[in-house]
Amino acid sequence: MKYTNKLAMHIVEMIEQDLCSISEICKSLKISRKTFYEWKKAKPEFSEALEEAIDHREEVMIASARIGLKQLLEGYVQKKEKITYVTDKKNPVEDYEKCRVVEKKFCPPSIRAIKYVLDREERKKDKDRLLASERCPLVIEVQDEETRRQLMILKENGFRSGGSLNPEILAAVNKELKEEEKVKNEEPEVKSEERKVKNEQGQAMEQLPVAQPSATPVEKPKPNPYPFLPPGYTSRTD
Repeated sequence: MKYTNKLAMHIVEMIEQDLCSISEICKSLKISRKTFYEWKKAKPEFSEALEEAIDHREEVMIASARIGLKQLLEGYVQKKEKITYVTDKKNPVEDYEKCRVVEKKFCPPSIRAIKYVLDREERKKDKDRLLASERCPLVIEVQDEETRRQLMILKENGFRSGGSLNPEILAAVNKELKEEEKVKNEEPEVKSEERKVKNEQGQAMEQLPVAQPSATPVEKPKPNPYPFLPPGYTSRTD
């Protein structure tokens, strides 16, 4: 069978309405599954339409499931109609409705559905608590070294008892403690070296000659070009 847009849209509608499976669709249209997947691979617009149809079908199914779950949680009213037909005397071929009886029955909430929702919420809380504990690791502060050593042995043994009887675990813990003690002893030496370097740098800065500011030259008065003037006259030298 040849690929056409009309045939492609028909397949998309069947998938969106969840009427048949892929095998049933191919069988009803008299095409092979290989041809179907070849069309999906060769026609990008057909493949995109199929994905959108599947997404829409999943959304409808989830919405229907939520509505059904809500009814089971809250309870619902079930209606039952009973219709009685009789033969028409004037027209024996046809029947007409004689009476209609509607019965209503209230269905109480389902205990199973309520338990399902509560269990799901509890699992969600447990997951959130686990994630929170992973983000914020547990910190235990101890006062004495022996308690700290025992906690290290417990951790090294995978938080199981009996670690103090295992020589390998004891050796690993003792090695870690020695390395920590070595680091603690090296820290004061490093700090003293840093203080020594800072003191030497400070002394070197103090020994540097301080540059004195240069004195401002004093301007000498200009000589008077007219030393001798007649009485009543003054000189102007600006």
